[in-house]
Amino acid sequence: MPSPIPSVVKRPIKNINGDIVADFTLTVLEPIRLSGVAFEVDLAAEDYKAKIRSRSNELLRTIDKTVKGPCYVVYSNCQPDSTCFKVLVGTPHTFQTEKPFYFTVDVPPLFCAKFKYFGDLLDIGDVFITDFIRFLKITRQEADDSHIELVQVFDNIHDLGSAYHIYAPVKSLPIDAFDEPKIT
Repeated sequence: MPSPIPSVVKRPIKNINGDIVADFTLTVLEPIRLSGVAFEVDLAAEDYKAKIRSRSNELLRTIDKTVKGPCYVVYSNCQPDSTCFKVLVGTPHTFQTEKPFYFTVDVPPLFCAKFKYFGDLLDIGDVFITDFIRFLKITRQEADDSHIELVQVFDNIHDLGSAYHIYAPVKSLPIDAFDEPKIT
């Protein structure tokens, strides 16, 4: 049986001292309060992609169509050396619902490498992992020991098939010094 044709991953690239890497920006993901749905997935299970898509669509059906703005998908490591992750799909708009698994949570400020991709992260995840490892090697950055592994931000909550940014927490080097925002 022939292998399926791999999807084409579209992302900007840049040249750093002769090495090609996925385009990135070092930035602070500002603190934000998110309301949405929380659940756990096991990347070793065959249905994890369907579960993430189903819960994301559940959130879209719950919120009012007049709500505009971004959608955040926060991936948190449940346990060290585990394939289980907590996933939070939310919006900065506060809403109330009696449905189970809905939450409001404050995401702390994070120093991150920000990447822009087109296409479904669940289908291009291996490409991002390779890009991120290459980024760490070439830039001599280190992944942060944050419990948050990734934050995926879509510009339009009602179009989760559009371009998005991935924020991957990295350790701040002295040259990257920034004034941490005050959380009040």
